[in-house]
Amino acid sequence: MATKKEKKVREIIDLDHDTLMDLWDNVGYKGDSHELNGETYTHVDKINTSDKSDGDSWDYIIQRKSDGKHFKFNVWDAGSHNGYVFEDKFLKEVFPKTVTTTKYK
Repeated sequence: MATKKEKKVREIIDLDHDTLMDLWDNVGYKGDSHELNGETYTHVDKINTSDKSDGDSWDYIIQRKSDGKHFKFNVWDAGSHNGYVFEDKFLKEVFPKTVTTTKYK
């Protein structure tokens, strides 16, 4: 009999726009860290998501130092008169997954 795969519960950290902007300003480059609510978060990856939006957009992956959990937030460049937009006002826990890519030369 097959067993049901347990669904992982993802931690969500609610934030307002100004807090997200401050976080983004301080973790812009891989390795940059920022303290938020007494916790240190470090930028570990940036994923281009522009093919899923109306302009340039990215998922930022950050890691919480205290427990090693990974979180993501998305920022979208809405143009010169709209600025940068955070569609979701929270950090969402994500789980690293290794993917193998085959290249032919």
